[in-house]
Amino acid sequence: MNLGVLHIRKSLIFLSLILSGCLSSYGQTYEVGIFLGGSNYQGDLAPDLVLGETHGAFGVQFRQNLSPYFAFNYSINYGKISGDDNNFSYLAQRNLNFHSSIVEGSFQVEFNFFKYAIGLKPKKFSPYLFTGLSVFTFDPRTTYNGNDVALRPLHTEGQGTYDGAPGLYPKNNFAIPIGAGFKIKLSRYFQMTIHGSYRTTFTDYLDDVSGTYADKEALSQQFGDLSVALSDRSGEKTGKYIGTKGRMRGNPQNNDWYIFAGFGITYIIKDPDCPRRY
Repeated sequence: MNLGVLHIRKSLIFLSLILSGCLSSYGQTYEVGIFLGGSNYQGDLAPDLVLGETHGAFGVQFRQNLSPYFAFNYSINYGKISGDDNNFSYLAQRNLNFHSSIVEGSFQVEFNFFKYAIGLKPKKFSPYLFTGLSVFTFDPRTTYNGNDVALRPLHTEGQGTYDGAPGLYPKNNFAIPIGAGFKIKLSRYFQMTIHGSYRTTFTDYLDDVSGTYADKEALSQQFGDLSVALSDRSGEKTGKYIGTKGRMRGNPQNNDWYIFAGFGITYIIKDPDCPRRY
């Protein structure tokens, strides 16, 4: 075996033993709990955050504390997002709106700024940062003539109706959570977190809006008059419709975001091998 490769392998083994020894010396702890808070969105129908579009959100979480500074968090969260052009005077003429549920599973790596909760003389309070990966599902809908209508099946931007048209977007996608918060140890067995995060997604269709207006005749032939009506709602107020084929309907340069913010309460499960180190 090449001596350089052997040296690297030995170094990696030695480093892993040091890290595992450091973690085991503190004794890992685990937490289970709930999240309660709010959800919101930024995208084509909300270039800026609209507090009035905030909805309730909740979830469950499991945290694995690896050391006083690092933890893994696994969670399942539910929220609702919505947007309306009428919240912005410069978008009101387009007159589009939507709402959608968001269900996500998320894995996050947390970094505590202070030596928190584990080890000798830990802090009972620490700010922290986190990031990771989320998998989520969404389903943009709108209200039309008093009915709740799913937008995706209507191909409102002509998805798949002609050569070169965008494909139909999937309802499941990925996001990267980027957030910050505070951890507070309430008692020997309970902890509270206060946190907020943006989820930057890999789709621009949370709101069913991204590219250009479609050919209305093609929409009518393939998906019916309802598709035409919801592809261009600008004339519902004025009688004048702006949605000519090829005109920009959204901004395809920026993907959409959704937001979770609130607080969590968790129950601390101590490592039975290190009862005095917590």
